[in-house]
Amino acid sequence: MKKRTIYFYIKEELLAPPVNEENGYYDFQEEDIRRIMLISEFRNAGFPISMIRSIIKEPATASYYLSSYVSAMKKQKAHLEKTIESIGYVIEKLPLHISLDSLYATMLNARIPAAINKEELHGGDKDSMVLNRYLWRPFIPNEIKSDYQEFLWSKINRLVAESNNEDYETLSRYLNSLCPQKIEELYKRSGIHLAFVVSLDEKGCRNYVDTLKKYIDENLKNERLVRQWKQNYKSFYLPSMRIYDSSMEQDIIAQISPFFAKYRENIHKICRYLYDDLLGKNEELLERMNRILGDCMDLTGCHHAVLEAFGGLLLEM
Repeated sequence: MKKRTIYFYIKEELLAPPVNEENGYYDFQEEDIRRIMLISEFRNAGFPISMIRSIIKEPATASYYLSSYVSAMKKQKAHLEKTIESIGYVIEKLPLHISLDSLYATMLNARIPAAINKEELHGGDKDSMVLNRYLWRPFIPNEIKSDYQEFLWSKINRLVAESNNEDYETLSRYLNSLCPQKIEELYKRSGIHLAFVVSLDEKGCRNYVDTLKKYIDENLKNERLVRQWKQNYKSFYLPSMRIYDSSMEQDIIAQISPFFAKYRENIHKICRYLYDDLLGKNEELLERMNRILGDCMDLTGCHHAVLEAFGGLLLEM
């Protein structure tokens, strides 16, 4: 590997080897060598620097990026195959003596596909594997050890692939619209939040409800957070909550992961406590939510999970 390539990786914050104080040279450790080789493999596959940086900072995103990248490559492959077929037609049909007129007519008849743009490459079709890795990966053990767990995971992928649920399509479009940095932040926040909820005992759940009420009150006063919520409500928050609240998917994941079973128990408890409290002692806060958020809040359709999601906005900053 060329020295300037390694310096480029350091400049792009993919590497941070220590510097020898005596001579000012970088002192590469075994971990640095492994990272250089890993970066090299990703670059050989054509991964952009931004994606590699996110994967290195948050390795949990690797499965998402790999699945998303393969999906984009398949679209590129189909586009290239069609282009090759069209150009082959031109080569076959061109007359022996070529003029601009004959070239024009043949090219038109070949129906060469238009260049594929970034939105078409990374958006559009729902990719069940990409979605499931985002939705359920935080709950799944590092290794799926039994054949039955493997069967259940395959079943989840099949259900999403065959589903006509618009929430999956909407969430897929939203994820495809995010830059690598946002994906990285999303994964990191998700893992921290889920672990926190699972760690709560009965007293902790009650205390978290009190914290959420304070956060909801503060968030409603923050115009930027309210605007952020409204902009992303129908494209991200609402479809995510409805998918997570689906009893079929929940029951399957709970069989694979005790971690998810505990999360489901705690989050339902927290949302129920919070909803009952707002209906009882804090009706004024609930009225403000309804007035400020309008149709960007669905308490009944999402089993009150919208309350925890909106309160958690402050945690995302």
